Amino acid sequence: MFKSKWSLMLFAVIAGCIFGGCADPVVFAEVFQLEKGQEICTRYNIWYDDPQEISCLNIQHGGFIPIGTVIEPLGTDNYPERIRFKVKSTGREYAILFKEAYRLCTMRDYIANTFAVENPLDKLPSASDRDKKIRERIIRGEVVPGMTRDQVELAYGPPPAVRTPDKRNETWIYWRSEDQQIRVIFRDDVVRNVLTFNSEL
Repeated sequence: MFKSKWSLMLFAVIAGCIFGGCADPVVFAEVFQLEKGQEICTRYNIWYDDPQEISCLNIQHGGFIPIGTVIEPLGTDNYPERIRFKVKSTGREYAILFKEAYRLCTMRDYIANTFAVENPLDKLPSASDRDKKIRERIIRGEVVPGMTRDQVELAYGPPPAVRTPDKRNETWIYWRSEDQQIRVIFRDDVVRNVLTFNSEL
């Protein structure tokens, strides 16, 4: 009877993980090899309509968590796959719904590409008026002709691999809504044009 009781409890735990989702609070620490006192911040602007159901496609609609925002990891879930965190300055909690088929990478790789231990804005040049204007555009979540690929990533995030499988492509595609996409066109690694067009997700 003792063995039966423990077997039943073990089964309940496993079933809870499968059907309810197991939290894995150590993923962030493993990804970033955090040292004592080190902080994690957003690597780019993260858009959302529902803070608990943020698409990993980073659909650019609604509000957004600005680039360089310091966050506190809350963990990850397996079923469904979610990355949970809160913004330290406000305490507000968020969850990104991760789908490997959209990003063509593992959750750990996605976390490494979405968050950073150093504020990306600190690496941007700010000596000239042009540099300052580009910085302001990035902070506002805008992409304009003349930006580099790196600057586009800071403003919009990396392009979803489901539509842009190779970042060396001359065109990067993002979503503005479920039926509207943004096409960023490069020439010699500099943005030449930014177009919006209708298309299904």
